[in-house]
Amino acid sequence: MKRFTILLMSAVLVSFAACKKDSLIYVTGVEIDATELELEVGGTAVLTATVLPENATDKTVTWTSSAPDIASVDENGTISGLSAGNAVVTVTTTDGGKTAECSVTVIPAINGHEYVDLGLSAKWATCNMGAENPWDYGDYYAWGEIVPKEEFTEENSLTYGIDIPDISGDPEYDAARADWGGTWRIPDETEMNELIEKCDWEWTTDHDINGFRITGPNGNSIFLPAAGYMNGTLLDYAGDNGLYWGSTPFEYNPIYSYGLGFLSSYQGYGIDHRYYGYSIRPVTE
Repeated sequence: MKRFTILLMSAVLVSFAACKKDSLIYVTGVEIDATELELEVGGTAVLTATVLPENATDKTVTWTSSAPDIASVDENGTISGLSAGNAVVTVTTTDGGKTAECSVTVIPAINGHEYVDLGLSAKWATCNMGAENPWDYGDYYAWGEIVPKEEFTEENSLTYGIDIPDISGDPEYDAARADWGGTWRIPDETEMNELIEKCDWEWTTDHDINGFRITGPNGNSIFLPAAGYMNGTLLDYAGDNGLYWGSTPFEYNPIYSYGLGFLSSYQGYGIDHRYYGYSIRPVTE
């Protein structure tokens, strides 16, 4: 009788274990709320994974990136754009190893403004301030002023004759930092001289606009249109000259500051009157 009781209890335990096993709801798949995603460098986005079926017993997942130096992903599906390029973010279920993928493109842009890495100490914006395309002239600025205007004279200059230190990154005087924000700023003396001394310059046209195609040591390039400059209310030498403000004041007389200037046969870094309206091509780290 005792042996029969033990056998009966064993049968009950086996039956209970079988029922418990059968009550598990296994994962059949997983989905992500986006299969393609575009981020700026420094931007973030959150992906949401849906494990199927909805009543699956174990709905835990892990996230991985094929290129974590381009786009990293944490345990919650938050993606961070770290550098320009492409990556595939994959979610994998713990139960069954089911997967889904999202293709991520990280574009070289900060606050909506794209840049090009020329292989120099700073990255250069693809467009002038106020321009929508690389070949557009954009807006004109007096040196040390953060708002474009229609007339450029000594009398309405806000910095003419005033001692001001280098303005790169100072939102009070640097139009790029004030308007574009982030790490954007007017290039300093070193960065402008790098552009002249370390790059190849080719006089050409882009969408019928004259300017220079400037190619850096790594083979990437930007286009600087010959946008001329504003004197009073007149736009002078557009199509022939390009004049771009730098951040450095002239050390011997505060009516001048340094900038980049070019003709079809010349590129140089020199001084000019602060009240003139020049183009600005921002840089970033």
